[in-house]
Amino acid sequence: MNFRHSSIVTRSIPAAMLAGLCLLLAGALSIVSVNIFGQIANFAFLPLIIILLWPRRASEIGSLIVIFIAGLFADWAIGGIIGQSSLIFTIVWMIFRPEMREDPYGFLRLIFIWCLVCILASALISLAGWFVYRVSPDIMAFCLQFFIATLILPFIFVLRRWTALRFAGGDEWGQ
Repeated sequence: MNFRHSSIVTRSIPAAMLAGLCLLLAGALSIVSVNIFGQIANFAFLPLIIILLWPRRASEIGSLIVIFIAGLFADWAIGGIIGQSSLIFTIVWMIFRPEMREDPYGFLRLIFIWCLVCILASALISLAGWFVYRVSPDIMAFCLQFFIATLILPFIFVLRRWTALRFAGGDEWGQ
């Protein structure tokens, strides 16, 4: 018999702070723009990958504070609507709560959840932009950002798994 659900998982503030540093780094990298086939593309969805792969044992309150501050930093850095990224990051984190995960994501399941995250974020960005600026969103730019972030997702997934195995003694999703 498995008593997995009856065990107490200790929450860690340092895990939330380390994930928050990764989120701030991803927010700084989201500023970078590249020219692909005449289209300007940026990495705006890169912080969402970090939120999707958030550690399960991170403190809930610490995670919320770090995610909110990282969202404010992202808005300040890209010159967007202040609070928009904080809202999106917080909602995505609350919907895909890391402590609710019981087993590791398989790669196909991860891609499916990633598509849901990007659709949710695109809808929130579109609504917030339309209410503030009364401008329709650029769907092609969202699709290009989604495509670039999807190409980067496997590398970040493997890097996260490698660091978890190396420094934590095991991937915490499976414990």
